[in-house]
Amino acid sequence: MGIVVSTNGGTNWTPIRISAVSGTESTVAAVAPGNASIFYVGGRTSSYKALVYKSTNRGADWTAITNGISNPPLAIAVDPQGSNIVFVVTNDAVWRSSNGGTSWTKCTFPVNSWGFLAVAINKNNPSQVFVGTCKGVFYSQDRGLTWTDVSQGLSVPWVTQLYFNSANSTLYVGTEGGGLWKRKF
Repeated sequence: MGIVVSTNGGTNWTPIRISAVSGTESTVAAVAPGNASIFYVGGRTSSYKALVYKSTNRGADWTAITNGISNPPLAIAVDPQGSNIVFVVTNDAVWRSSNGGTSWTKCTFPVNSWGFLAVAINKNNPSQVFVGTCKGVFYSQDRGLTWTDVSQGLSVPWVTQLYFNSANSTLYVGTEGGGLWKRKF
């Protein structure tokens, strides 16, 4: 399991090995916006078990921080103002850590949802967190402690990608077969 890292805008790439265990693969990665030395990487074993790792020194050393996350990560987001607040999205849950992955709490949603696929954070107001699922978009105004369904208006609720443009407070929502949607917050 590993990642490739560029420090010069993609001109050159350096492979970084995370796990020597054979049959593992990386699926998602995130760099802490406020501290480029902190990397989070998610992956899976050949038997589809979750793997989550953290590096605090640009990938020189790694610590396993899976700690109860059962399914492989599909998305990772790091709070831009506090690299210890991290979200890991798996197909059956959204996991939140307030201590850099030492422990994880499963987020509770207002409806029985599943198929979590994407996460985005407003970098200007990191209290605003968005999660995309196969049932639409959920929104938190308190860094992921509580959630509200904000899917009204989506003709196809299967959300595969999220991007929050902090410059104009607009959430862009990519859907499975339903195109790209946007909404101001």
